[in-house]
Amino acid sequence: MVEIGRRPVRSWPAGTLLSVLGEPDRQDLLAVGTPRRLARGDALIREGDVGDDVFVIVEGCTKVSGDTYDGRTTLLAVRVPGDIVGEFAALDGGRRSATVVACAPTVVRSVGRGAFDSYLATHPAADHAVRRSIVAKLRQATRLRVDAGGSAAEVRLARLLTYLSEVYGRPVAEGRLIDVPLSQAELAAMAGVSVPSVQRAMAVLRRRGLVVPGYRRLVVRGDIDPSAPVPPA
Repeated sequence: MVEIGRRPVRSWPAGTLLSVLGEPDRQDLLAVGTPRRLARGDALIREGDVGDDVFVIVEGCTKVSGDTYDGRTTLLAVRVPGDIVGEFAALDGGRRSATVVACAPTVVRSVGRGAFDSYLATHPAADHAVRRSIVAKLRQATRLRVDAGGSAAEVRLARLLTYLSEVYGRPVAEGRLIDVPLSQAELAAMAGVSVPSVQRAMAVLRRRGLVVPGYRRLVVRGDIDPSAPVPPA
């Protein structure tokens, strides 16, 4: 446990930026910014806006989405405590590339571009970790785009759930609980398939004993193999 102000924070989830930083680097980054609290549904970043602050998520979670040319909103990713958002604009000075909204009461630390640049310049291990984090995000975005280009809905969903469980899952008795509340519509948006396709694919994965679904609760049991034979209904 560490203290952010007077508020205790749990250990950082595996796979997040803060989980891989050494304790001095982590504490220095958390000390740079100013705290900001968001209620569920509050927008932290809006696509197309000008801004270059970086936000370190301390508590809660956010959803990252983008708008298509025909006006639809697509869920691109989720970010949890220990993740950072907004670093693309901070590094290249461009407009915000996506919208980030709190999906639960959330606490972040807002770090200005200048302060973030100075921090990275004086913390080389953190600079390396941030770059690796960006590469990981781009790799996942590429994987989702490739899958959207032709993979079956069941394969897309299986790969997405495996990724979410590896990065954002926490151990429970049944397997790994994806510790972010996601509806079937949001899973469909992330996987690039329809909601009925998610429902059918989820039913197959449940019959295989690979997932334990619930209302905004999903447990994954190990790596999901979409090529495994399907048990009879």
